[in-house]
Amino acid sequence: MELVEDIRPATLPALPQKAALEKVADSVNAVANSITINSPAMYEIAVEELTELQRKVDDLTEQRFKITRPMDASKKEVMDLFRGPIERCEAGIAFLKKLMLDYVTAEKKRAAESQRIADEQARQERLRLEKEARDQQAAADQKVREAQAAAEKAAAATKVAEEATAAGDTEAANKASAEALAATQMQAAAQADAEVAHARVTLNQTIASVMTAPVVASAAPKIAGVSTSERWTAEVTDLLTLVKYVAANPQYITFLQANMTPIKQMATSLKANMKIDGVRAFPQAGITARRK
Repeated sequence: MELVEDIRPATLPALPQKAALEKVADSVNAVANSITINSPAMYEIAVEELTELQRKVDDLTEQRFKITRPMDASKKEVMDLFRGPIERCEAGIAFLKKLMLDYVTAEKKRAAESQRIADEQARQERLRLEKEARDQQAAADQKVREAQAAAEKAAAATKVAEEATAAGDTEAANKASAEALAATQMQAAAQADAEVAHARVTLNQTIASVMTAPVVASAAPKIAGVSTSERWTAEVTDLLTLVKYVAANPQYITFLQANMTPIKQMATSLKANMKIDGVRAFPQAGITARRK
């Protein structure tokens, strides 16, 4: 939407010729470089020339101001015109960005909490499966022992049947053979149960080894042209503590910066009486020439 209805071009005074300005600069430098101060009389001459040269600089500065003051005034008018609306727009944008960031942050927090719960549930399920596998392993070991005992009992009964048959004791042989058959059947059943238990152990151990929680994603939509970022920053919470730390660790001296404004103000006030460790107060000589 076009907002500018009428642009009024600024009317500028006529600009001086560059050659004329350069001529003034050349004359000032020529005069300054032609003077050699080697006596009180030459110093007085230098003072008179300095005053005249300063007048020329002041004239140039005033000419420049005649050109730039209307420009500065126009610029200030434009800046004042746009400042309020732009600040209000930026405030609205900042508020909307805050709402968006608050939502994204809340969603990330919610997703992180859901992920924590899911991870804990997966951990508990792994523990349950691992315990179940241990119990099933114990049951399988018991079945193996039962199968071994049944095998031993079947072998003993078979031997008794063979001895009874050899002795002609048919009744004892039949009884021993029946016991051997029962023991063999018990052995087969125990071995089958052991195999089933081992299969369950393997299955539960496999599931437990790969048991992980599903990744919980944030509900904040991804929209082209809009992205969030995370940038680490820092703030000083205790300046005195920081100063003490830097004093003990001088490699971090760049963390501190001298505040020269109050330091220079104290030097101006106390002059040579200023005694601050790490600070030197000293005078600076200068010459001021005013136009007559």
